[in-house]
Amino acid sequence: MTETEPKRLLSRRNVILLGIAAGLVGLLGVTQTWITVPPPSSGVQLGSVAVSGADAASAVLALTVVGLACAVAATIAGKIARYIVAAVQFLVGAGVVGFVIPVLLDPHKAAAAKVSEAFGLQVVPDAAYQLSFWPVVSMVGGVLMVLAALALAWSSRGWTSGHRYERTTGGRAVVTNETMDDIDRWDAFTEGEDPTEGDGDVKGARYH
Repeated sequence: MTETEPKRLLSRRNVILLGIAAGLVGLLGVTQTWITVPPPSSGVQLGSVAVSGADAASAVLALTVVGLACAVAATIAGKIARYIVAAVQFLVGAGVVGFVIPVLLDPHKAAAAKVSEAFGLQVVPDAAYQLSFWPVVSMVGGVLMVLAALALAWSSRGWTSGHRYERTTGGRAVVTNETMDDIDRWDAFTEGEDPTEGDGDVKGARYH
C-alpha cells in the first residue's frame, strides 16, 4: 500500500459516504419487523403481532435520523465544527448499539407494549418470540456510525476546505489543481462553471 492510498481511503467523499451509508443501514433496519409474537393459546382465534424496530426501540429511529444529519452536516462544516459533528455522530452510533442490545437480550420486554395493546397481556406465556435479523442490521449501522465518526475526526484535519473562503483580487474563490476535489467540481457544475477552466494553477474558481 502506497502512502497516498490511506489518504484516498479516508478522503472527504469516502468518509461522508460512510456516514450516510451508516445512517441508511440503521434506518432500514429500524423500519422493519424485529419481533414476531404468536397469539396466546385461547379459544379466540388471533393473529401474530409484528413488532417493528420503531416500536421495540423508538430511540433508534430518532438516532439514525440524527446520524444521517451528521453525515450531511460534515459536508459543509468548518474545521472546528467537524470535530463537534464527529463527537455527536460517535455518540449517536454508540446510542444505537446501546438501544438494540437490550432488544436482542430480552425481546419479551421490548415487545411488551405491542403485546399488551393486541392481547391485553404484557407477555404471552410459553410463546416462542421470533426475533428477526433486522435488529442486528440496525446495530451494524450504529457501529458504522462510530467508525465514520472516528474517520471524520482523524481525516478531516487534512481536508482542504479553507480555499472555499479565500478570494483572489477578482473576488473569486481559489481552488487549485492540488486542492480541488469532487465536491469542488460538483459545486462548480451546479453554479454553471467549468471546473477545468482557470488561470494558471487556479482551477474551478467560483464566485461567492
